[in-house]
Amino acid sequence: MGSADRRRQRAPKRSKRREMQENINESNVDTYETSQYEAEQHEDDPAWVTTQDVNTPFGFVPAQMQSYFKEMNGQLTEKMQSEDPEDAQMLLQAALSEMDGYELALATDPSCSLVLENMASMLQEKPLRVLLDRMTGNFTTLARHRYGSHVLQALFTAIQRIVHTGCESLSARTDQGVLRTLAEIVHDMYEEIGPCLSAMISEPFASHTLRSIVALLAGVPMTQLTDLRSKRSAKYRSKEHRKTAMVEYDNNLLSSSTATNEPLHVDPMFHSLLRRLYDSLHSTLTTERLHALVPEPTAAPTLSMLLQLESSLPDGAAYMSWRHDSLTSRVLGPLPEHGGFRTDMMEAALRDAVATHVLQSALQGASPTSLIQFWRIYLEGRIVKLGAHPCANFVVATVLRLLHIDADVDADPDAAKSTPFSLSLQELALDGEQLVKKQVCGVLQTIVERSIETEAYEAQVMRVIKSAFRFGNDTSSSSAPSADVVAKFVPVVLSLHTLRAYTHLMQDQDAPTSSSSTKPSAPAKRKRGDIGFNPYTTQGSVLLQRIAQLREPNQTWLYESLCTEPLGTWCRSSTAVHVVLAALTSRTASFAQRRMLVRALLPKLLDLCDDAWGSRVADALWLSADGFTKEKIAQSAVQHEKRLLASAYGRFFVRRLRLGLYRKDVDEWKAWAVHDQTLRNSDLNSKDSDTLEWSDKSTRSSIQNPFVFLRHSMRAQQQPSNVSHTHRRAEAELNRIFSQVEDAT
Repeated sequence: MGSADRRRQRAPKRSKRREMQENINESNVDTYETSQYEAEQHEDDPAWVTTQDVNTPFGFVPAQMQSYFKEMNGQLTEKMQSEDPEDAQMLLQAALSEMDGYELALATDPSCSLVLENMASMLQEKPLRVLLDRMTGNFTTLARHRYGSHVLQALFTAIQRIVHTGCESLSARTDQGVLRTLAEIVHDMYEEIGPCLSAMISEPFASHTLRSIVALLAGVPMTQLTDLRSKRSAKYRSKEHRKTAMVEYDNNLLSSSTATNEPLHVDPMFHSLLRRLYDSLHSTLTTERLHALVPEPTAAPTLSMLLQLESSLPDGAAYMSWRHDSLTSRVLGPLPEHGGFRTDMMEAALRDAVATHVLQSALQGASPTSLIQFWRIYLEGRIVKLGAHPCANFVVATVLRLLHIDADVDADPDAAKSTPFSLSLQELALDGEQLVKKQVCGVLQTIVERSIETEAYEAQVMRVIKSAFRFGNDTSSSSAPSADVVAKFVPVVLSLHTLRAYTHLMQDQDAPTSSSSTKPSAPAKRKRGDIGFNPYTTQGSVLLQRIAQLREPNQTWLYESLCTEPLGTWCRSSTAVHVVLAALTSRTASFAQRRMLVRALLPKLLDLCDDAWGSRVADALWLSADGFTKEKIAQSAVQHEKRLLASAYGRFFVRRLRLGLYRKDVDEWKAWAVHDQTLRNSDLNSKDSDTLEWSDKSTRSSIQNPFVFLRHSMRAQQQPSNVSHTHRRAEAELNRIFSQVEDAT
């Protein structure tokens, strides 16, 4: 009993005040030792050397100034939203005068830097020059700072806007010195940052600044580049945007250039600086350093941009990326014409989520010979193996998209069978089901898109699709496939399973309902990563939409399978409805195929009008129908007009049909329908050049190169111009005088 009592005794409770005092004493000792160590380290430094915080290289912003700029930002937002530009400019001038001497400290402050970004989009030409002039000598520090780098990006966007409009004036001399032009400031900024360009590639706060400099010198709108901010930075900016109500300044010039993909006008000096920037990075980025930077998440976007820039710089009749010692050649490694071996670096890069982006950019700029050699060394015989990999499939799709295909393959069938693209199709036809089993169908989508663009290999591509989903195993080559097999084509491809797997899955789905005598068992626990059977997948829907663009008779199975009983269910699915829309609007469908689909949809039209997704099919059916079919649709709609008007979606369909005019005068309604169809057909014919625009934006296998326009513009600059430099200066001076006269009046 005594031993039990001794075990139950608690230890004496320690005083919290004593513990806090001990912690304070320990921290004081640590602080004293740290300060003593720092004093010993800086004991031998000269008197002018002072310690500097990395986060605040230019000191702290006074609290009063911080509160002033936050309040000013709110007032500026109100004045811009009230469409009072004069008051906004006056407030902006007052803020610029208040920040005199604190520009660098404000640019590196967490909250005030956002205010500077907000103000930069509204700065006119002269205040912008003054602000940049005061930052001269510290561009390198700002470019590497967490917040100052984004301020520089905003200022670069303002430079693009002013240079593009041609409002730049000449340098002016005052009592305080010479106020340089924007072109001269950009030139001096490059001279300052130039020695640090190679190091900026791998720095998290400086890599996006380097990409902004490249875009500024090339004339690519900043709004066209989507990787100038990291996800963390964008999240922080959106949070601060909600706090401080920052102005979303809509730059009409930059937004319009982005919408039309047109380059911006830049000073001729910018292109020479761009060439110097490329030459500097080309000389410092060795093969070993490039291979080390390729898998880095920080450096990969900048490397991709440099590779795209290199493929757009002209080199005589070719491009800089076609050279033997180019950055593209260094990234891809040795690609001899005969033989060759696979490098460990490339094998690892093919399977890396970051490095594949760089490889895609390098392959898009490679010469046709290098592209074929890359295919023979790394992809031949491994199309299916790499195509089923979650990362390598993008590289395989990029190579298949870029391989040269002769449009007239039927003229020489034997030669067409030995091309890299044809050999890839043969490999996919043998073992393409592995792509379907792993549900990675980017390669299948690419070969369909490629055959549509070149109008070649369509029959072979459709044979690959059927073989990948195991339709070839159920039908013999001597007899036509049964109607039941053809009817399963759309649901099988939509589910992204093979025919046999889809049949078993459907039987398992129907098994509990058919056996009513047995008691229902408890549902089994779902394993991690098992999402169950999904009859409608996005990848399957996209693949069927591509197949709908094939020429007749290659897409016959698609239309025959669509005209079956589950058509109404597909029209109500947010994923499968796009297949029906693509089949209705396909330009390659024959009259018989479109008529067969329209007949299958007409009995379901009224039910479709009462659905969110089915109403889209009803609109597409109306637009693609001929005059006789439109009259039948109008007659059916008149009989059920009350039902359609009571529907949330059907009333819009009634408005589209103009049933009031139909009841009043049928002949006038027919004339209107014919005229409306004629206008719509002419509008569609004017967009024939954009019919394959979806193939460039839907997959990651095709990366847009924003520097393509340099191939023509920089070649044109190399030719002698009829307009002299003096004439350009005189014209700019006249424009400046006229602007001053207009301001005075």
